[in-house]
Order: sequence, then C-alpha cells, then structure tokens
Amino acid sequence: MMSAAETSQPIAPATPMSLDEASQIRFLDPKKLKFSRAGAVLRLTVDGECSYLKAGVFRVFPLTSPDSYLSVMAGGGSEVGIVRSLDGMDPGSRRLVEEELSRRYFMPAIRRIQKVVERFGAVEWHVDTDRGPCRFTTRDLRENVLRLGPSRYIISDVDDNRFEVPDSSRLDSKSLSMLLRRL
Repeated sequence: MMSAAETSQPIAPATPMSLDEASQIRFLDPKKLKFSRAGAVLRLTVDGECSYLKAGVFRVFPLTSPDSYLSVMAGGGSEVGIVRSLDGMDPGSRRLVEEELSRRYFMPAIRRIQKVVERFGAVEWHVDTDRGPCRFTTRDLRENVLRLGPSRYIISDVDDNRFEVPDSSRLDSKSLSMLLRRL
C-alpha cells in the first residue's frame, strides 16, 4: 500500500467533506512549510501534517499582487492551501519558492520588433527583449494577445511562452507599426 507522500496526496479523511467544508479557503502558515527540491521537482512538507513528493506554487493575483497570495498545489492538482505572504518562511524554502515563481512566470519584455513574417496562418516574430534577441511563433492573435491596458500587451506563443509589451507607446515607430498591424 502506498503512503500519502508516495501519491503526492494526503490520506483522505474517513468521512467525506461537505460542500461547505470543501469550499473553505485554507490559509497556510509559512513557518510550517518546508520546501525542498529533488532534481527539477519541488517537494513540500507541512510541519505536523504530511508531505507531498510533488508540489507547485502559483500566483493567485499574478498581475496585481504578484508577491502575495500564493496557491500551493499538490502534484495531483489539488490545492493544499494559500500562503498570504512568504514572510516568516525559512530562507531556504523561500528561495526555492521564489525560484519556482520566477521560472513559472518568466515573461521577457519586448523592447523592439525587428521583423514579423506571416506564413500559412502563423506569425514569426523577431524581437529584442530585456533578455536579449528572440524569435517566437504565434497563431490566431485574437486568442493569443491579451490587452491589459491602453498600451500593455501579453503575447503567448505556440509553446505557451509569454512575452510582454509593457508600454507600446515606448516602442519605436517601426516596432509599434508592426505590432498594431497584427492586433
């Protein structure tokens, strides 16, 4: 028989939860969370409760409050709970959580558009970002461009990588023209 840690799920309670109990938000004490890494896999132990062989950390409000209200998920996709803040978490665990969030929410900012080539319904972008030059491909821009304000855009490529145009008014005129022609 496998333990809860081996399945990345806590052992189910003896009696099923009511809908009211299941809908309650569980806030986690960051002092009780111990994150570790096994290769590329993030692991979690909730002090005095259980361990998860695979865990993930997601921002609940990634655009408006990226450093607070973090959802901690078990490997099977069930939510362990919400962490309001990383304050009080041991330094090693906090570093691992910050690395995980940085990796998960990596989004280079587009500073200049060098060239845009359209072929067979796909659009290939050649851009300069804050991380250096990059090429990526998009399809169906109506579904893959998110407008976050009058001049802020997020473009998702075919591999679900995201690129941000933080302020299109700061692009040079050639870059702005190429961007607006495709939106």
